[in-house]
Amino acid sequence: MLHTYAPEQIYLYVLIGCAILAFLLLLFGDIFDFDGPVDPMLIIPWFAFTSLFGYLGETFLPGYSLLLFVISGCLSTGLVFLLNFYVLIPMRNAEATLSSSEKDFEGRIATVLTPIPCEGMGEIQLTSVTGSSNRPATAFQPIDEPLAAGSKVLIIEVKERICYVVPYTEKFLNH
Repeated sequence: MLHTYAPEQIYLYVLIGCAILAFLLLLFGDIFDFDGPVDPMLIIPWFAFTSLFGYLGETFLPGYSLLLFVISGCLSTGLVFLLNFYVLIPMRNAEATLSSSEKDFEGRIATVLTPIPCEGMGEIQLTSVTGSSNRPATAFQPIDEPLAAGSKVLIIEVKERICYVVPYTEKFLNH
C-alpha cells in the first residue's frame, strides 16, 4: 500500500503526524511517566527530522530514496543526540533548584514583618544582594512572648516553604 504513495508524500505525512504528536506530548507529557528504554521526547524528534530531511531530499534529488533515507536517519540521529545532550538532560537536572535554594535560608538572619505569635505563624523578610523575599514563619520551639515586628530572628529550618525561627541575639565573646 505504501508503494502507491510518492516518497515525499510519506515523508510529509510523517512530518505532520510528528508535529501533532509533539504538540500533544508538550501538553500532556508530564501526566505520563515514560520510564521505558525509549523516550518519546527523543523518538518523535527523530522521526520529525528524518521525515523533514527525507522530504527535502526527495524534493531536490528524486530517485535516490534509499540513500536519502539513510542520510536523513544519520543526520537525525546526530541532531537528536545534540538535543538530548544540550537541552533535555540539563532541563531534567535543573528541576530541583527551588528546594535547594530554600535550604540555603537555614542559618540566615531575617527581620520579622508580621508578628509571630507564641503558637501560630507570622512573616519574615530575608534580604540579600539580589533582593529580598518574604516567607511565612513560625517559632522553632515554644516561646513565652510573641516575636514583634522589626525584631531579628535566626532561621533554624525550612520545611514545606515555612521557616522555623528563634529570636536572634548578638553575643560577642570578650577575652
